[in-house]
Amino acid sequence: MVIATEKTERRPPLKRGKACLNCRHLKIRCDGVHPICGPCIRIPKDDACEFNDSQSRTQELESLVFRLQSRLDELQGGSDPFIYSSGSQYRGRASPSARSSPFSEPSSNDISPTLSVFASTSQSSPASNPSSLPSHGEYPDRPEKEPPRSMIIALLQYFLPHATQFGFFLHPIRFKDSVLLPFHLGDERRPSPALIYAAYLWGAHLSQSPHILPSAPYFLKRAQRHITGEISLSNPTHLLHTIQAQVLLSTYFLRNNQFLEAEFHLNGAATLALGYQLHKIRSSRPTSPPPLLGVPLLLGEEVYPAPPADAIEEGERIRAFWTLVCLQIHLMFAAGAASSSSAAAAFCLLESVGMGIDTPWPFEIEEYEHQSGIGGLGPGYRGQETVRRFLTSIENTTTSSLQQTNQPQVPTLHAKASVLLYRAMRLSASWSPALNAQERSAYQTSYTWLDRRITAFWQSLPPVYAFYADRASARTLALTHALTACAAIRLHDSPGACDREARGKCVFAARGVLDVLGDANVYARVGAGAAMHPVVGALCGVACGALMDEVGRVGVGVSARAGREGEEEMMKLVGEVRAGMVTMGVYAAGCPLVEYQLRNLRQRFETM
Repeated sequence: MVIATEKTERRPPLKRGKACLNCRHLKIRCDGVHPICGPCIRIPKDDACEFNDSQSRTQELESLVFRLQSRLDELQGGSDPFIYSSGSQYRGRASPSARSSPFSEPSSNDISPTLSVFASTSQSSPASNPSSLPSHGEYPDRPEKEPPRSMIIALLQYFLPHATQFGFFLHPIRFKDSVLLPFHLGDERRPSPALIYAAYLWGAHLSQSPHILPSAPYFLKRAQRHITGEISLSNPTHLLHTIQAQVLLSTYFLRNNQFLEAEFHLNGAATLALGYQLHKIRSSRPTSPPPLLGVPLLLGEEVYPAPPADAIEEGERIRAFWTLVCLQIHLMFAAGAASSSSAAAAFCLLESVGMGIDTPWPFEIEEYEHQSGIGGLGPGYRGQETVRRFLTSIENTTTSSLQQTNQPQVPTLHAKASVLLYRAMRLSASWSPALNAQERSAYQTSYTWLDRRITAFWQSLPPVYAFYADRASARTLALTHALTACAAIRLHDSPGACDREARGKCVFAARGVLDVLGDANVYARVGAGAAMHPVVGALCGVACGALMDEVGRVGVGVSARAGREGEEEMMKLVGEVRAGMVTMGVYAAGCPLVEYQLRNLRQRFETM
């Protein structure tokens, strides 16, 4: 019997174009067996075995020419994978073959192929290097290209529902409508390019989709590159957009555990805010000379280049300033600066302008829309020393009707809680065993006053369950409760604590943090934990740390008296720490900073 082998069995040669794509590319003999040919079975390739019998030799050559031409365009500067077409739609390059055109729009409602192609192209293209990107206006007849419209809509849908959690202070509907306008990137009728790419970045990041997420580095480099140009141009139309882009990038870097980059972008935004005196909106005092050169002096008016067009725009400016204040405090707290003297030296708007903040507290963006008059504050409203009036409980007699409503404004409460946290960080960092008697007395006075102020504010906060219907407001309010409780922890858990009940207040505040952040209704939806501000990890970590410190103190007492009550208390504390780490794990999903903080906390817990 003769056994047919590959050497003895001869197959007739295949006709041209019948070999699989792998064999054709590698120039090896293909047996043409479907669905997988012999060479691909014997030596598996990275690419699947595919046949393209429908293409003629002419079509193959046309496809090759098209790919080479596309690559040539990339090397010559037109490396963006998408081009802008007339009308409101974005489309890819025309292609002689659907297979050979990687940038064509999908024919169905499924946008995944387009997204994945854009991601792979943006990673491999020279355009992913910011130094190789053409500056705006370098090709006046070739506007900078963006993703297809379907991808833009998808990115905004991922980002905008959670945007306020990450420092988005603009009107979301106005922003979305302007992004989708059929004008090229850089047109003044659309948001600034840096802001557009920062929003795309967050959309890609929050999607956690394998089709979209790889595009994030491309969007990040685009946003950073455009910010540099926008700051140098000082376009008054896009000034607030540049600040917003800086805030979004700073929060993004903080979320990714990159503190230096986060601080860099945040300081850039704060410098712009100070230069154009956003802390003096509706001030009753004459405006001081602006710290930025080239900004005209307008006594009695804001130094911002142009007056607000309507109430919403002024509301955006107010929200911009307080967003910067809160983010600076959150960054310092997350970085651990609160426990060292570096907190006193850190650049913060509260420290830079002192009691010179006259800008009113922020409201929900919709509230400005519903109020009459510029800014929703009434045409005659003027204020001063907003922070001092809050800390000393001095209310402004000219408060607007909006501020007198019974409905609490969550952004206002959030900003006030951040101010209290900053004061607690500053005070605890100022303690030193070397203080003299007079300094110790002053510290004790400040300690007692701040303790009362934190307690009164915490008691005045509305419960989170009252805002369950509005998930974004519920999360911000939960964060507000946690910030206030951590202010109490920082105050009472310092070496300078001069309250005999300080330890009990620390434990109570720590439990309050974990209770409010562990509320399942705050993150009930699948993946919703990823939509919380990255400072949530530091809040959970401080609370768990305070409880673990208490476990150590209780453990010493148990060893001394071997009391059953002490053992039960210690087991309860250990269980609360475990539950706190579970809560922290929810927020660690998709957030490298919280993941890192959780790992450190677990290591400390295991060695406790």
